[in-house]
Amino acid sequence: MTTTSPSPRPTNVHVQGLLGVLLGLAVLAVVLLLLHMRRDGLPVDPGELQMSATSPCMVQAIRAAAKRGTITYSELDRLKRQCGE
Repeated sequence: MTTTSPSPRPTNVHVQGLLGVLLGLAVLAVVLLLLHMRRDGLPVDPGELQMSATSPCMVQAIRAAAKRGTITYSELDRLKRQCGE
């Protein structure tokens, strides 16, 4: 008695390549998102704050935020949007 196993279905190389590219892009997007989230929580160094103080609005906003405590990158981004920079 001979048993024949069903022949495996040939896989399409183009579909496999496309899935590989999509998987790579998804991994890259997750890594970049995690780096961005980490950056948002870090405190801004004094040199960066000095470079960001380009207008009277930013100078005033940075001084007010510094009185409340340490300024993080997410807070600096919010101040820039608020002052239109």
